[in-house]
Order: sequence, then structure tokens, then C-alpha cells
Amino acid sequence: MSDPRTIPAPTRRGLATLATALAASLARPALAAFPDRPLRLLVGFAPGGTVDTMSRILAQGMSGVLGQQVVVENRPGAAANIAAEAVAKSAPDGTNLLYGVFSHAVAPALLRLTYDPLTDLTGVSQVVKVPVFLFAAPNAPFNTVQELVAAARAAPGTITFASGGVGSSAHLAPELLERRAGISLVHVPFRGGGPALQALLAGDVQLLCDTPQTSTRGFLEERKFKALAVMAEARLPSYPEIPAVGEAGLGAGLEVQAWQGVLVRSGTPPDIVETLHQAILRVLAMPETQARIEALAVEAAPSDPAAFTAFFRAEVRRWTAVAREAGITAQ
Repeated sequence: MSDPRTIPAPTRRGLATLATALAASLARPALAAFPDRPLRLLVGFAPGGTVDTMSRILAQGMSGVLGQQVVVENRPGAAANIAAEAVAKSAPDGTNLLYGVFSHAVAPALLRLTYDPLTDLTGVSQVVKVPVFLFAAPNAPFNTVQELVAAARAAPGTITFASGGVGSSAHLAPELLERRAGISLVHVPFRGGGPALQALLAGDVQLLCDTPQTSTRGFLEERKFKALAVMAEARLPSYPEIPAVGEAGLGAGLEVQAWQGVLVRSGTPPDIVETLHQAILRVLAMPETQARIEALAVEAAPSDPAAFTAFFRAEVRRWTAVAREAGITAQ
């Protein structure tokens, strides 16, 4: 068994939170039963990638906890909103779950939706949170956020940032920074996060907001790119050398996370929502789940249904406002 002193502080805190939540859930009586058919966890992306992988880890664990099969169904397209629409228009019985992500918060600004995410979807639990870093190319003439802002003010519209797609966190985080700092950057979209990262490594673009990968630490140590900030309130214990964006003196409200969580159709009975919530808690508390999450460079972040619903709706309002202010439309 691992010596708990060797576990990083945030991991210990996360484990303590999961243990407390799990103990509370186990103390409650068994709740709702589902119709006698598999539950579907709808994912708005093609198979492969962190989102799909995490959804399958969750579905596998929930199948065992609930004693009922939970099947991942990939429905890519429309910025992940084909899947969201299917859940928003499904029967409110808890058998159709949406694996929600950042993209669903910005959807109202990008698309003509046939559902309202603020009223048609209800949170069950956040599952993981993923920090977003602001990276600079190795040849970029700035090493801090303050230097970036000064350079952008001196030469508006000359500093480029890459993203893996319109409306992604890699796109919206720099847009938010632009508005808070009063600067003008140039967006260079790519077809996916991989090409965007390669453009940064090659120095073809100067900035990229990205989530941590297994290769991130190595790239930083080899100086293949520079980390200007983590878009969080405080420095990460796992990357203590990288400043938090709040240290740049640009004010509050610059925090960005690429969250993932489970939502259902609004009107789903509370006992069913709570049963799903308890199942998610139990899955995230499993040692094998924790090991697989750590390998994905994400952090478990369970929350109760009310808290996740409030968070999701706040994210919808926040990011649709940023997208509309920036005049962003789907490509």
C-alpha cells in the first residue's frame, strides 16, 4: 500500500473529499429503480480522446454500481450538441444521460438550438475538472502575462493564438483575456488540438491555451514552449512554478476550466437524480478509477446535483456572453 505522505497534497484532499461524500451516500437507503433497459451516456464526440475515455471509465463503473448496464453512445457533431439535444428531448426518467463538457456552455451563442440548456438540462454531478494553461511559443518575445499584455498593446492585432476549434476552451479563454486586458489578438483555428499544439511548438503561432497532457511536463523541461500562466485562482500544487493568471493584476474572473460532468433532462425525479449522483460518487472513489483519472492528467471533482446545476447554468451565461461580445459564430 502507498505511503500517504508520498501522495501529492491535492490528491490527498481529493481523496478525502471523495471519502466523505461516499460515506454520506452509503449511509442513505437505496433509492430509485430504473426501467428495465440499459442506460445511455451520450457523448458529443467521436471515440478516442480524453472526453470519450473518461465517459467510458464512468459508464463501466456505474454499470457495476447500479447493477444495470450503462452504454456510451457517441453522437458527434454540431459542437457536441447533437448529443445534448437528444438528452434534452428525451423522457425525464434518467435513462438518457449527457456527458456534458465546456462546449455545451457556449452552444447558445454559436448555434440555433432546439432546446434551452438553462431550462431543459439538470446537473447530476461534475465528474472531473481540467486546468487550462496559457502557453507561449519558445520564440515568443514575452515570458509573462504582463509582458504579453504590454506587447499586445504596443502592436494590436499582431499576436496570434491557436485553438483546436471555434468555441472550445482554447478559443474562448484568450477571448476572455482580450476583453479583461483590453488587447487584440488574432485567432488561428485548427482542425483539432493536435495540429494547434504542433503549430505552437513550431513557432507558427505565439500562444495556445491548452489542458495538461502527459507530455506537458516534458515539453516544459525541454523548453519546447513556455508556460505564462494557469487560468486558475491559485497556482497548482502539481505545477507550482507556473503563476496563476490572477497574479498578472488584471482583476478577477479570468479563471477557466475544461470541466466534464453528467446532466439529465430537467424534470427527472429527484430520487433518480440522487441515485445517479451516488453511483458517480462511488465510481470516483474506486482506486482503479482514481488511477485511470490520474493517467489522463485530470482531477476528480464530484459535486452534488444542486451545485453542479448552478455551476453549469453560470457557465452557460458566462461563455455565451463572451462569445457574443466577440462576435463568434460556428464555422
